[in-house]
Amino acid sequence: MKIAQVCPYDFSRPGGVKSHILSLSKYLAKVGHEVKIIAPNINSELVEESNVHFFGKNRSLNIGGTKIDLNIALGEEKKALKEFLRSEQFDIIHYHTIWNPLLPFQVRRYAKTKHVATFHDTPKNQFVGRWIMPLVARWVFAFLDEIISVSNTQSGFIRRFSKRKIQIIPNGIDLEEIQNQPKARKDPSTFQLLFLGRLEPRKGVMHALQAFRRLKMTYQNMKLIIAGDGDDRELVEDYISEYDLRDVELKGFVDEATKYSLLQESDIYLAPALYGESFGIVLLEAMSIGTPMAGYANEGYKNVLTRDMLEHFSQPEDLEGLVKNIEGLLLSEKRQKLSVKGLEEAKKYDWKTLATEIEKLYLSAT
Repeated sequence: MKIAQVCPYDFSRPGGVKSHILSLSKYLAKVGHEVKIIAPNINSELVEESNVHFFGKNRSLNIGGTKIDLNIALGEEKKALKEFLRSEQFDIIHYHTIWNPLLPFQVRRYAKTKHVATFHDTPKNQFVGRWIMPLVARWVFAFLDEIISVSNTQSGFIRRFSKRKIQIIPNGIDLEEIQNQPKARKDPSTFQLLFLGRLEPRKGVMHALQAFRRLKMTYQNMKLIIAGDGDDRELVEDYISEYDLRDVELKGFVDEATKYSLLQESDIYLAPALYGESFGIVLLEAMSIGTPMAGYANEGYKNVLTRDMLEHFSQPEDLEGLVKNIEGLLLSEKRQKLSVKGLEEAKKYDWKTLATEIEKLYLSAT
């Protein structure tokens, strides 16, 4: 089959949806399909993948504590998009977070083929989740042939006003790629914590910093690595300066190889996201490396965490609980137990298996 994956986000920026699309595309290509990716024309010169095709302009808006991309193809770019879709004649077009305006809707309008969508996102407030999201989903479902949600948590926000069948196919990880990463060594003289993610309120970076500051008063050999960037960077830097936190290192956005190296080097991965998580792909990445985790048990993360892991995840906003979660993993025996459990659990989410499930869905749509 000839397949297009449609990403509504800046493809040069790290993120779970981007990882999802790249890994799915890789495994579909391995079994003989031709896959191309459509994305908005943002920082396209920074994208290395050769099968990504760029259309439209972008504006970023801050809504509900996270950054939203608004993309649209106009004028000559609109003509180019129409011509691209006409000439390629895709058998399947697979949208990711289709309602992120407006490029995916343009693709849907101009392409005469079968259309599949994966819903990745969860609402940032209760009103949107209870009313707006399911109402819009009912409208969007009308022009889709197959519907996928990454978790039961996410699907609960889109199924309320519709009887359409929703397939639950979770996010996955590329175990082959992860296992082929160069091995990194831990520093035995330092106990390293790692935060990975955008520096924005819902990801909980300030909670990671506050927990670290309290722990540092007792555990002098502790270090915190923050890998990510975003609108809260200045707030993070001010906090570090105010409390003279000398063992905090800001890495900014990191590439995939650096991300996995940091996970290998770290003793604990911190996951203090407060809300707005559908699944938790970064948890799977940590598990696949064997890195124990501590954080907040938001609804999305509960789709991934086992009972043993949940013991080290408190309710969102419970900073005292977060500190205790980390302290509970200071003993190497506990970390080793969770490491083994994580490695075993991660195998369930290998893209080799999940891509086959999605391929079957494509075939049922055509």
